[in-house]
Amino acid sequence: MHFNGTNARSPRRRVTAFVVAGATALGLAVIGVPAPGSAVTPGQGYQPVRQFVVDGDNDIAVNATTGDVYVTDSVFERVKRYSPSGALLASVDVAEADGIDVGPQGHLYLADEDGVTVFTPDLSQRAYFPVENIGVTDVAVNPTTGDVYVTDVVDDEVIRYSATGTFLGRWGGPGSGDGQLDNPQSIAVAPGGDVYVGERWNNRVSRFSATGVFLGKWGQLGTTPGSFHWPRGLATDSQGNVYVADYADGAAQGGRVQVFTGAGGYLTSIGAFNAAPFGSFGPRDVDVDAAGRVHVIAHAPSLGNAVTTFAPFVPAAGTGTATVVKPNGALKLQGKRIRITVKCATAAACTGVATVTVKGTSITKPKGYSIPAGKKKVITVKATKKGLKVLRKKAVTKALVTVHGGQRMVKIRR
Repeated sequence: MHFNGTNARSPRRRVTAFVVAGATALGLAVIGVPAPGSAVTPGQGYQPVRQFVVDGDNDIAVNATTGDVYVTDSVFERVKRYSPSGALLASVDVAEADGIDVGPQGHLYLADEDGVTVFTPDLSQRAYFPVENIGVTDVAVNPTTGDVYVTDVVDDEVIRYSATGTFLGRWGGPGSGDGQLDNPQSIAVAPGGDVYVGERWNNRVSRFSATGVFLGKWGQLGTTPGSFHWPRGLATDSQGNVYVADYADGAAQGGRVQVFTGAGGYLTSIGAFNAAPFGSFGPRDVDVDAAGRVHVIAHAPSLGNAVTTFAPFVPAAGTGTATVVKPNGALKLQGKRIRITVKCATAAACTGVATVTVKGTSITKPKGYSIPAGKKKVITVKATKKGLKVLRKKAVTKALVTVHGGQRMVKIRR
């Protein structure tokens, strides 16, 4: 066991005890039951409310209590901690920066090639225990019991440890049959204890009980809902819904976050291939906080590596599917008015309400519209007093325009 900054490694072996000085220093001997999170049911869509650039490109985890965001940097082998608004709070060097997860006491668990490192929330102290395999890529912690699960891409297995590091079992093995795994690169544990594993070469998510009993699977290579290219990141929310970061890596599939019930029923998607905010590579990892906000790390177009936070929303009532036409440059604030072009993309007429928000806050009065099928219409919205203050602070403000069936990020020039 090693802690307080050392990166030394022990010989690889099966772990039989973790309750030693390092574990005690981190307070891991006693695992409590976390308070239940907010009841969040994914709505018909998600809207981006925040985005900030990070010096990391690999995995993400969010502390449900503080809102702090952790990312791993696989280029310089570091773990970094950011405030909810994106301020860098801490950075530590590690042997290998792979998957991360936050445990029920707020400790950060890091998977490297041959072990798991456990940090205090501020990253100031660490404890380490090795695992017997050398292909560890991701780690997940049971939010109730504190049991630790790691994925191993060498033997295509999941390995389970107790909260104190005692080996509890393993399952999987190479293949595509029920209970088998092929390049398991991501893992998440739901509040009820079910374990979800994302498999790169099987293009699917497999579901197991806490002890490894096979419960089901879904997915195949493709672009339709429920299909995947590379389910590289997984997360669950307080209701047991599963979020899959489908990494495109420049391919013609993936490039989105898909949301499912715990049994694999498709609910909705965030993003699309080769589109903002994820670009042609798509999301690398995903996590969900206690309020149901979805945090995604990706290589965003024109920004580089960035964390984007999405909040669930239910669109206003309407008919048809409308889209916001991409403006030629920035929209212009003319007095209190902003002119937005909307197109009805369906064979029937489109009706609904157009809204404009900045970081989740409405800046305009809702504006109803009615557009004939296949036609475009310019809709004029009026900024509220609060909205005018927001728009006049900067020369150009990024805002989200929402209509029934579609959204678009735009720039508004004062």
